[in-house]
Amino acid sequence: MIYLLKDTLKEKNKWSQKRIMSFLSFFVATVYAFAPMFSSDFEVKEFVFLGFLGIGGFTIYRTQRPNTDIVKDTIPPIL
Repeated sequence: MIYLLKDTLKEKNKWSQKRIMSFLSFFVATVYAFAPMFSSDFEVKEFVFLGFLGIGGFTIYRTQRPNTDIVKDTIPPIL
């Protein structure tokens, strides 16, 4: 199990911050969504859950497109 995590979260034998962030955000979203099973007075807010999923999706997107400038990619040039 530990080998699988290390193999997934490391890139070129160094820890990848983007991969760790995507793994943790999906893990926290899963724990947050299932928290009412253990505590009946816990209320799940949809925007928090979607925020965790959005962060995870965005970090996976950034992992697949390395070494790009996020400002230049998202803001169109002004003519």
